[in-house]
Amino acid sequence: MFGFRYIKTNPSTYVIQYRSGNIVREGAGLSFFYYAPTASLVTVPLESVDVPFAFTEVTRDFQAVTVQGQVTYRVDEPKTLAALMNFTLKPDGKYVSEDPTKLPQRVINAVQVQLRSLLQHQTLQELLQGSDGMVQAVVAGLRKPDSLPSLGLILVNLSILAVKPNPETARALEAEVREQILKRADDAVYVRRNAAIEQERAVKENELNTEIAVETKKRQFAKPRWKPSGLCSRSASKSRTRKWPAVSRSKRRTKTSPSCVRKMRATKPMPRLMPCRR
Repeated sequence: MFGFRYIKTNPSTYVIQYRSGNIVREGAGLSFFYYAPTASLVTVPLESVDVPFAFTEVTRDFQAVTVQGQVTYRVDEPKTLAALMNFTLKPDGKYVSEDPTKLPQRVINAVQVQLRSLLQHQTLQELLQGSDGMVQAVVAGLRKPDSLPSLGLILVNLSILAVKPNPETARALEAEVREQILKRADDAVYVRRNAAIEQERAVKENELNTEIAVETKKRQFAKPRWKPSGLCSRSASKSRTRKWPAVSRSKRRTKTSPSCVRKMRATKPMPRLMPCRR
């Protein structure tokens, strides 16, 4: 009414009231009445903003890579930012220009400049293996006075979520790594088989040594073997080759008297049986 208006801001919004080109009041989370025909209001949000990014760059070995990540920033000096970009409000509470919507793109451009200068001095292999060092280098570049601080911003966090080469290069890298993994697997199988063969050989040698030791002990403790008792070969041969006198059939039928038997034994003794010794 009569040109007077009331404004109430959040604690995360910095308000600057101008009148005739001079700052009347400023601060975060202010609430006040102002005369709209002669006052200009500038509101700068102070909360942190997350901006995702994804762009393609070329490495030192001329390989295209896609870098995906997220940058988080917030306004540290609202007066500096308000002097560089237009954050003036309309009477209906909307911004006069589109500068507030262009601020995230400016931050992404700053990140891309730092990443491009870094990727041009690294190969694809170094880039894929050293993402942590890349993040630290980009953060250090964004915190330089001529980067985000020149816009009145401060970097809160930077995350590199993915570094992807083109599909053909990715398949080539996967094939190389796959072959190395398969080679290590083959080497492991070869070593395992050699170990199994060596163990089997040791077991067989132990079994053979055991059998040899058992046979040796058996020979040491075996009893001496003696030939069965019998006639000597010489006596036996003589007894077998001796020819007895022929007796007529009539005499065979006659009964020999005991005296004749004794006389025969006395005149012709029988061969003595001798035991054979070994």
